[in-house]
Amino acid sequence: MKRYAEIKRIITEDLGFTDLATYKKWFESDRETVRVVTKEMIDRLSPDEVNCRDFWRVCDDLFGVDPVCNIVKPPSVGNMPYQVETTIDANRLNLRLAKSMGVTAFLDEFAHERVRTLEIGPGYGSLKHYIETQTEHRYLAFDVVPRIPDVRETTDEGFLPDEFVDEFRNEYSYVVSTNVFQHLSAKQRTRYFHQIHTLLHDGGVFLFNLLVDNGKMPVRDKNGNAWADHYGQYTLIPKLGDIQKQITSLFFILYAIQRYDGLFTFVAQKRKA
Repeated sequence: MKRYAEIKRIITEDLGFTDLATYKKWFESDRETVRVVTKEMIDRLSPDEVNCRDFWRVCDDLFGVDPVCNIVKPPSVGNMPYQVETTIDANRLNLRLAKSMGVTAFLDEFAHERVRTLEIGPGYGSLKHYIETQTEHRYLAFDVVPRIPDVRETTDEGFLPDEFVDEFRNEYSYVVSTNVFQHLSAKQRTRYFHQIHTLLHDGGVFLFNLLVDNGKMPVRDKNGNAWADHYGQYTLIPKLGDIQKQITSLFFILYAIQRYDGLFTFVAQKRKA
């Protein structure tokens, strides 16, 4: 498993991303041209091959707030009317995403109930602040790199600790995650789905978003599979049928909210025993 020093060397020396400016320059070049990625490129910084905590620490150190709010490649709708410079700006941008993709609406449905809500990947706390001020939920969060107080740390592989999942089996009403699951490998998503299924009580709701292959993604492998690219790390963008099949093996899909660029929010309810 690659650690901090090796990850930083690959990103800065092999790929040449020494700061946000050099990464932005690379990202903006030839974005309309289909780029073919090889197995070697995919494996180099795969979430399954690196210490996930070290990878995101390197990215935070090199690229500032971008790993949390994607200011280099924002959507063409919903942008802030000014440059995103601070963590507060990042929170405003991320809360817009959560609102526009329906996440907050479902949390509001039982806002005055004293239920448990778990967030995976709170970043700078945009949704944390919303839940704590706008609902009565009992909130807890995990992140691979906790960037704000009172957030627990995932394992090095990026998962919830097994002891936590065992302790709170069938205790949670909501598990929510925005801007996270497109950074996971297919293997990681599978394990997370099972962990979340274990934590939710019957009828509990799993809210998350990720990119789904809509045929327009420019980064593909030789077999035509689409890949997301973040700081030289490639993660598979699933086809709609594949991700629906994976979700419905454990949950019932209540809603699927789609944005024009292939970003989906899935609202999935744990099947009753």
